[in-house]
Amino acid sequence: MSKDSNIFLSVVIPSYNESTNFKEGCLNKILPYLEQQKYHYELIFSDDGSSDQTVSLLKQFISENETKLKHGTISLLMNKHGGKTSAVMNGIKHAKGEWKLFTDFDQSTDIKEIEKLLPYTGKNFDIIFGSRKINPKAVEAKWYREFIGNTFNLIVRTITGLKIRDTQCGFKLFSKKGAKLFDKLYVYDPKRVSETGAFTGAFDVELFVIAKNKGLDVKEVPIKWKHHDTNRVNIVKDSARMFSDIIKIKRAKRKGYYD
Repeated sequence: MSKDSNIFLSVVIPSYNESTNFKEGCLNKILPYLEQQKYHYELIFSDDGSSDQTVSLLKQFISENETKLKHGTISLLMNKHGGKTSAVMNGIKHAKGEWKLFTDFDQSTDIKEIEKLLPYTGKNFDIIFGSRKINPKAVEAKWYREFIGNTFNLIVRTITGLKIRDTQCGFKLFSKKGAKLFDKLYVYDPKRVSETGAFTGAFDVELFVIAKNKGLDVKEVPIKWKHHDTNRVNIVKDSARMFSDIIKIKRAKRKGYYD
């Protein structure tokens, strides 16, 4: 049976200037774990126009591993810099799996946490996603990041009406139907907005608002999560931008852009 046939799980990992994370071994556990599974998989790196050594490091990683794989394939998408939303969207659209997971490059959520999401794939959910708020004891984070995260989540629920406790955890599993929600993005539509720098944004919130508007079922699942330090995030500036974007999402919904 071809590795490209009957792919059950696509794992999409967006990257942008990840040399430090790469050299710290963030990817070391992914392939050994996936190769132990009984299903066919594909691992897709979707690079957001990195300007450091990320692309060359990923090419070397792929070259060293692709011939050793028995149950999956590995590939690299090279995109023009447009922001995390664009990188994730391109990876999801390229993915062939029955289920499509996007997870962060730094592996704040270990790939094995997928085992907590997969039991819900047969229960008519279209987005199954990790949450750091259901079981806080399983989360390792600095107090001020927890405070900011809790405040943001409260704002999201208040403004959008979503009942989700953690929209921003970068560990989300989409069915083929759920993956089509990316085509409905408006505020974070890469065709309308091209980001500079490493701004992550609140595209997850927009996806959930669209999912609710379309009547799709979602499932929030507690996972383990560990914070990784980075100098790419400006908490004050990024938080202000994300708050502004939440307002834009509410306006977009009111104007019927998600209908």
